[in-house]
Amino acid sequence: MLEVRGISRSFGNHLIVNDISFSVASGTILALLGPNGCGKSTTLKVLSGALPPTAGEYWIDGHTGRSDSARRAIGYVPDTRGIFPRLTGREHIDLAARLHRAGRTPDETEDLVESLGLMEVIDIPAAAYSHGQSRRLSLAMALVPNPPVLLVDEPFDGVDPEGVDTITELLIEARARGAAIVLTTHLLDAAVIADQVAVFHHHALVGPFPTADLLSTHGSLRQAWSELSHPVQT
Repeated sequence: MLEVRGISRSFGNHLIVNDISFSVASGTILALLGPNGCGKSTTLKVLSGALPPTAGEYWIDGHTGRSDSARRAIGYVPDTRGIFPRLTGREHIDLAARLHRAGRTPDETEDLVESLGLMEVIDIPAAAYSHGQSRRLSLAMALVPNPPVLLVDEPFDGVDPEGVDTITELLIEARARGAAIVLTTHLLDAAVIADQVAVFHHHALVGPFPTADLLSTHGSLRQAWSELSHPVQT
């Protein structure tokens, strides 16, 4: 569903993402782990079509990376708000459905909005939203078209524990519907929902590895992150 081969991205002489490759099948979650500035957000910006790669190729749902067909196959939750202050939450969700030319039924959309705790603010301008509400609105916009590929950058950032549980459930539901999901997170406990985990080291990826194998070998994702991002030199 998502195939990435040798993607790099530079800004001037500064290499941000270095020759990364991975694939994510339908009904699979891949978690990308790493500190701020390692290239996680840049990777998702490239895959969403927001940035062109400096080198490499990628395919989304069988379409070449930056084609219109590929973009319509993506639901993207950026690391920043990604919303328009003057539009209401409902207008954002309607816009997302129209741009993708697909979407949930009205009843399904209402259920999604309610599950994300947005019903009380859905008809007011997004300028009045808190950071956590903005994050949940961005996720609703990404989920409402039922995209085959979902790119989610730090979905739990600024979200309370109850919201973390809700977002986790929605990502699991999207996987069950067959979505190929790439998420970044600093919350290692949340990354346990992933089927595969990859760790950034010097702007390159180590992995992906099956999550179950990492837990078996390292005991925890925190230990795996520590050891894979600081490999022993021989």
